[in-house]
Amino acid sequence: MPRVIVTAGAAGGLERSRKFLAAKAPEAAKRAGQAIQRQLLLLETVPEIGRPLPDMPELRELPVAFGDSGYVALYRYEPTSDAVYVLAFRHQREAGY
Repeated sequence: MPRVIVTAGAAGGLERSRKFLAAKAPEAAKRAGQAIQRQLLLLETVPEIGRPLPDMPELRELPVAFGDSGYVALYRYEPTSDAVYVLAFRHQREAGY
């Protein structure tokens, strides 16, 4: 089972998203955190679940449904080291990582 490693860049995106939502709706922020955690845990059992990026197929995006839109985690699966590296995290309405 691959281990999921959240990089500093992804942790920053997660924290930014949490703070933004918590300022408006603390209970929604808690539910969003639970939804995000559930999706990231999926990577331990199904590391290739995300959609590959067209121009960089070694990278994948994992959508996290929440509310009207949701979030996206950018990650790379390294089968040789049996690890999934979550590289970035953003709200779906944000542009780029």
